[in-house]
Amino acid sequence: MMVQVLEDPDELDLKALAELARGIAGCARGFVAILEGPQTIVINAGNGGTFVLNTDETLCSDVVRQGKAVEYQDLRHEPHLASHPSVRTGLHYYAGFPLRDVNGTIIASLCVQDYAARPGGLDDATRAMLSHLGLIASRVLITRNHTTWLRDYLDIASDWVWEHDPVHGVTFLPTQVDTPARTCRLDGGSEEVEYEASPELLALLENHDPAQPLRDRRYQTVYRGQTHSISITARARFGRDGTFIGYRGICRDVTIEEESRRQMEYLARHDSLTGLANRIGFHAAIDAAYADWQETGEPATLLLLDLDNFKLINDTYGHAAGDDLLKVIAGRLRACVSDEATIARLGGDEFAILDPALRRDVAIEDCATGLVRALSDPVHFDGRSVACGVSIGVALLPRDGGTPDQLLGNADLALYAAKAEGRGRYKVFQPPMRERIDNLDRLRRGVLRARKDGALEIGLREIRSLTDNSLIGAQAVPVWNRADGSSRVLDHLHEELGSSVEALDAANWLLEHAIDLARAWHSLASHRLRLRVGLAPAQLADPGLAIRVRSLLARSGLAPSALQLDLSASMLAGLTPDMFASLATLKGDGIHLGLTGYGGGTTTPAQLIAAGIDRVGLNLTSAMETGVDRPFRLAQALARLALDLGLSVTAEGVTTRAEERSLALAGCDEFLLVASAPLKSQAAFLRQIARSEERCQPGVQAFAG
Repeated sequence: MMVQVLEDPDELDLKALAELARGIAGCARGFVAILEGPQTIVINAGNGGTFVLNTDETLCSDVVRQGKAVEYQDLRHEPHLASHPSVRTGLHYYAGFPLRDVNGTIIASLCVQDYAARPGGLDDATRAMLSHLGLIASRVLITRNHTTWLRDYLDIASDWVWEHDPVHGVTFLPTQVDTPARTCRLDGGSEEVEYEASPELLALLENHDPAQPLRDRRYQTVYRGQTHSISITARARFGRDGTFIGYRGICRDVTIEEESRRQMEYLARHDSLTGLANRIGFHAAIDAAYADWQETGEPATLLLLDLDNFKLINDTYGHAAGDDLLKVIAGRLRACVSDEATIARLGGDEFAILDPALRRDVAIEDCATGLVRALSDPVHFDGRSVACGVSIGVALLPRDGGTPDQLLGNADLALYAAKAEGRGRYKVFQPPMRERIDNLDRLRRGVLRARKDGALEIGLREIRSLTDNSLIGAQAVPVWNRADGSSRVLDHLHEELGSSVEALDAANWLLEHAIDLARAWHSLASHRLRLRVGLAPAQLADPGLAIRVRSLLARSGLAPSALQLDLSASMLAGLTPDMFASLATLKGDGIHLGLTGYGGGTTTPAQLIAAGIDRVGLNLTSAMETGVDRPFRLAQALARLALDLGLSVTAEGVTTRAEERSLALAGCDEFLLVASAPLKSQAAFLRQIARSEERCQPGVQAFAG
């Protein structure tokens, strides 16, 4: 089958080679046969045209099959070609030379044919010339295929290639590409299109060192009224003498990619709920503010905010209501600060503001007061009206921090002070706040060192009956014997060390050694004496607390009912389900649970009952500091409330007989010596037990008689 096809301008070079081969061989026909699977494209010399044939019907299939040049001096003498179409048309001679691609695969053949047979075949010189011509034809075909591939790529690719001259005029750009990398115009209505580089690309190239390659350099340009982001990768071209002759490279429209990147950067630095900066974005703003201050000396003010009672609102009305409240809060924050301020939601109900416009004390006071007022106003949504309030800590750059971390840390200390004073207020950082933290750090390190050096011991504070002043037991208190010979009573060690590793280690040491001390009491006392030991927050958070206490009691032989573990009011307010479970296990084992500082905090009856508290320590000092006219009346009322709840009451901090009598009448059955009273050592306490037993012995004998 033979079909004539349209002429392709790219085939003119192949036609010329076919014509040259015909002339060299002195044959009637010359052609290039290009293999394309089951079909062969035959490009004839001169005006012979281009045809598509079945590959099996072509002689070039023999060239492919044999993999070398083929010459048939007389086609009529070749048995397998007796019925070939060439013989029927009167062509009797054929010579074909393989054309190969870069991998050596035969992709076409350069052929000549003649009507007259050629018994002697081609002479060596002619054969060599045709073979060399075949190499040229191979290169032409390879270039033709690459050009076709490049054209197809340029038609479908989102990238485009370009070439600039030394003054950055466009010397090559595919005409079919429609891109913001250039502008095009028609000159005088003609069909010729002139290409010009965009001004932004020209500026980029003019400022670039040609000795360095361009790799993914990006610029923006306006195309058809829209801003596009363009990525350019290119390298300079140099002549053989080293003269710069322009650039050649690839461009890509990365507008969508840049928009996605900007969106990702925004999400990485902003809170998705409120649209405010997040923790990462805020730290970046603080770093930038420090850099500005170092360069220009411009100060700024940092405010850390913590919403009051937000957890209660969230738990009461649900997370959706909590989210709505946070959005309203974010809007109020924006309305209270300058346009220069960076506002962030650091997480949960924690916010922060960095405002370079706040520089004077009066402005800072006005802003902080306005924030407290604005965030205390009720929020109305879904028929509800809720108010949470806010506590604020303020620190000034550079006065309150030589580094961003110091500034944040000092603002956090001021926030802590605002909460400690009752919330709903602001506090500006003052150096004593840092001194307190530094003192705690020194205490932590000192206690850790004392534990390792054996410089910690236990002092005992007596517990006595309000009825007859008899000895009931003792409270174990850690004492630090310092290297200078002085001692420090660590009454508030657990509160000061918090939930640190050192706190857990010191608290476990205190519990273990106190139980060991109490074991010796019962060999002397005729009645069971009670040991009181304060639990540390770190111990209460330890899931193995109940197992540890059970093991210590079993090892010492001390009865569980002889042990009272005390919680502070702050610990009671922060109990988790796991902590409630640990307390329930301890209580189930027969251990008493106590609360210290009763009357000095906001402990509710529900909290006391839920935690399983057996005994409360009524803090007389706190009751006297409340500012009421008759503090003992308040203490008596608190004692009666505890008794009504089924709890026993220990009077803490009793200093006079009048106080003893007043609290005994209120229902207290025992008292703990005031903190200023000297602690007893184990030896002194054992002697106290012996003396108590001696005083009681005659009475016991008389009763027996």
